[in-house]
Amino acid sequence: MDQVAADQEADPAAEAARLRAAAAAGKPGAYRAYAELLTGRGRLDEALPWWARAADAGDADASRTLAICHKDRGEFAEAERWYRTAADRDGGCAFGLARLLQEAGDAAGAEKWYERGAALGSVECKTNGAVMLAARGAWDTALERLAEASAEGDETAARARRVIQDMLRDLARWREALARAEAEGDPEEAYEALRELLDPDRKAMFERYPRMVAEAEALYAGAAAVGSAKALVDQALFIARDPSRWDEARALVERAHGLGYDGAAYVLGVWAEENGELRTAEEWYRTADEADDGHIWARFNLGVLCVRQRRLDEAERWLRATGVDEESRDPFDEGEERIITALESIAAIRADPERMPPAEWAERLPGLRARAEEGGPDDWYAYADALMRLYRLPEAAEWYRKAGTPRALLALGRMLYEGGGAKGVRMVPYYEPAAAEGDAGAAYDIGRIHDEAGDRRTAQIWFRRAADLGHGRAAWWLGWTSEERGGDPQHAERWYVRAARSGLVPPAFLAGRSMVRRGACAEAEPLLRIACEGDHEEAPYWLAQALRGLGRTEEAQRWLRVAAETYPDLLRRYGDMARLAVPDPR
Repeated sequence: MDQVAADQEADPAAEAARLRAAAAAGKPGAYRAYAELLTGRGRLDEALPWWARAADAGDADASRTLAICHKDRGEFAEAERWYRTAADRDGGCAFGLARLLQEAGDAAGAEKWYERGAALGSVECKTNGAVMLAARGAWDTALERLAEASAEGDETAARARRVIQDMLRDLARWREALARAEAEGDPEEAYEALRELLDPDRKAMFERYPRMVAEAEALYAGAAAVGSAKALVDQALFIARDPSRWDEARALVERAHGLGYDGAAYVLGVWAEENGELRTAEEWYRTADEADDGHIWARFNLGVLCVRQRRLDEAERWLRATGVDEESRDPFDEGEERIITALESIAAIRADPERMPPAEWAERLPGLRARAEEGGPDDWYAYADALMRLYRLPEAAEWYRKAGTPRALLALGRMLYEGGGAKGVRMVPYYEPAAAEGDAGAAYDIGRIHDEAGDRRTAQIWFRRAADLGHGRAAWWLGWTSEERGGDPQHAERWYVRAARSGLVPPAFLAGRSMVRRGACAEAEPLLRIACEGDHEEAPYWLAQALRGLGRTEEAQRWLRVAAETYPDLLRRYGDMARLAVPDPR
């Protein structure tokens, strides 16, 4: 290496200038080299145009990198566009495109591009494509392709092949056991033959291979045909995985209840509660308890329903009727701990007047009721709102539904999800009308529900909508996702700034710290002052660094003293993690 080259390598600025000049001159490989340098330094905004030039020059890896960057930013259409520029000739891009389409629910498109990628030599495409074939029941073809991928050294393919083979052996065993029970006409034996299907350890199998859901449904239908009412319920549990077949599933469980299976009433209660049908849930739980002469989990759920409605004496009676109390509990039994926790919750509510129905709303209720009986949607909403504040949730739900406006449906969805025990994804339709009218909070809540359900893509789409409508926490989430999951500090900083405009202290700090790190001290100062005014413990140190960068040494020293005073508290609270976040200001 000559001296000039050695000096450039030792000087990062000189190296960047050399690569930029080479890229500007269009030298072979320079676009990518300069883009890689910028990306490695966290300057992705500047890197993207150079990645694009490399992609336009035929660099498939650059196309894939661009697609990944845009996908991490939640720009899915742009990610798809860049994958498609090279997917016909590059297995990596074909793989990325197939995964993108699969995550978007386009199974046919995903299979097509896994097939194309496999033809281009991508073993990952061959493996994933085979798993998709197995997911819809094309077992023989899937096993053949997994064997090929395994022979090429893909351990993932080898594991998937073993799992599918084990699964098919189990399926054959269950079918044989059911056939014996059918031949003997024994309903109980037919049900017992399938007990393993409901093992919690098999949950992942049904999620990854949906065809097994259909197989399980068919097996339980066979057991039900022998006369097992319990099998009807388990058949319904598999059918209910498809939201479009919800009525069919419920009808099967109701039929099992009519045939005398006591456990069916409990399942109907759980489903009604998850759907926000509070009165129906309570009725079914009571039925389950009466039919079973004391159904412990029906009693527990009744107790929890009553706690949510502040029927505390009744709640305590139901919980104590389970036979579990503070003296006799088993601390290692998770179920018993849930019951004790619910009893402790009752005591905490009783001790806190703020958590009880407010007397002023009880006094206003008759007048609001009179106006609701004579008025329209606004009066119905007002009456529902008062009932909700008084924890009379079933009545509130009826009046919110009667009002039917986007605002009323949003309030209903929030009440049922946040305080009524309903499942979040099932409540999304209540949020959507308000979100469609531009309600940022509704859009944020939809994103949060999908995030909690593990659907990151849908969550990201909704958080983006909410942030574009001015929701600070949505912008904060997008910034955190860009930085922590995507390694994209520039994109994250922009979202943090937008979040800070809504008055949130933590993103103001995160934006300010990011600016200090890249030398934008003047931009950082006002944000870090907001964070300091909001008592953010790490902000004084970074404000001092910003001021120092601006040459205001005396001010910097004052803030370093503030940081030094609080640093021992940080160490006590976070231990060595504090040293990673903030060097010792002392």
